[in-house]
Amino acid sequence: KDIPGTSAVSPGSSKQCAPDTESPSGTGEADYCRRILVRDAKGTIREIVLPKGLDLDRPKRTRTSFTAEQLYRLELEFQRCQYVVGRERTELARQLNLSETQVR
Repeated sequence: KDIPGTSAVSPGSSKQCAPDTESPSGTGEADYCRRILVRDAKGTIREIVLPKGLDLDRPKRTRTSFTAEQLYRLELEFQRCQYVVGRERTELARQLNLSETQVR
C-alpha cells in the first residue's frame, strides 16, 4: 500500500520504482523494486523502496584488521607506487600473509 510522501529511492538508482503496467507478476509493481514499511523513532510508518537485488539478509563482510607491520609495509609500497599490480602484488601479499584483494 502506498503511503503518500514517504517513498524513497536508493541513491544513484537509474530506475524509479514506479508502478509498471508491463510487469509479468500482474501486481503493477516494478520487477526490480522491493518495498518495505519501517517505523521511525517518532513512530511514523514510512515506506522505503529498494532494488530487489539488494540482499538485506546477507551478513556483512568482516572488516580486515591489519597489524602494525602490515600497515607500515603497505604504506611504504603505496608511497613508492600507488598501484601495485601483477607479480609485485602477489609477492607483497605472500610476504604479509594477506590476499591480493587486501593488498589492492
